[in-house]
Amino acid sequence: MKRIDWKVFLLLGIIISVAVGFLYGTGILGGSSPSAGSREDPLASASYADSAINQKVQEMDTRIRTLEARIQSLESELSVFTGEPIGQEPADGSGASGSGGASTPPAGSGSGSGGGGSAESGSASQANIGKTASVKSDVVNLRESASTSSNILKKLTPTDTFTITKADKDWYQVQLGDGTVGWVFWNLVVVR
Repeated sequence: MKRIDWKVFLLLGIIISVAVGFLYGTGILGGSSPSAGSREDPLASASYADSAINQKVQEMDTRIRTLEARIQSLESELSVFTGEPIGQEPADGSGASGSGGASTPPAGSGSGSGGGGSAESGSASQANIGKTASVKSDVVNLRESASTSSNILKKLTPTDTFTITKADKDWYQVQLGDGTVGWVFWNLVVVR
């Protein structure tokens, strides 16, 4: 019997190792390739990334619509307790969004010249144009137009001062020190 040389065993071992490594690495023997964009394979094509981003955006849009519907439902429930029409700026000045504005201040709100608010009871006063003012509540929305359905430009606090530039029914147009111009519900303003 002929003796097999050790070099043949070495060569045969190398060939088997390479074949097993190839088969395992390609998934044939149970190995798996990492999914595109995963931590194991951080490189992803633009189309994969776009697809993943679009899916997340759609999920967020759905969530936003759900939350907006919930807000409307809660505003309806709140109007039952406060007695204000649905979507009004709350009389307490919390700055919650809605649509419209209350036409009369709540009892004891301190409106009139003695309370530093509007000189007229129930609406924004032309007499306050040009005066410096601030807001009554912890947080009040500064809006793009005179409607609670308009975009919120900023959140105002009592430390923010502004100049009243216009009065329109239940709203004051104001200008902040940084030049920002927006609208605040009249009953949330304190004239200084």
